[in-house]
Amino acid sequence: MAYCSFCNNEVLKGTGEIYVLKDGTALNFCSSKCKRNSQKLKREGRLMKWTSKTLVLSSDKKAPEKKESALAKDIEAKLAEKKGAPAKK
Repeated sequence: MAYCSFCNNEVLKGTGEIYVLKDGTALNFCSSKCKRNSQKLKREGRLMKWTSKTLVLSSDKKAPEKKESALAKDIEAKLAEKKGAPAKK
């Protein structure tokens, strides 16, 4: 099974295009949109928001953890005291 060289989607048998470079490297494209973006417009698939390469790369990055200030911890502790539940530490 081949995958698109631009967007990393699966290219089904009998569909898509194969573009062969001068050095013999074969690039598979699932649609003319991917071929146009790669060859004519010289874009990177990993930088385009609509490609699945972007989704794979962005899922690896984790959101930074929020740091709680001392004021926020004090307010949370006071609210927990009023409710009678233990406060987070």
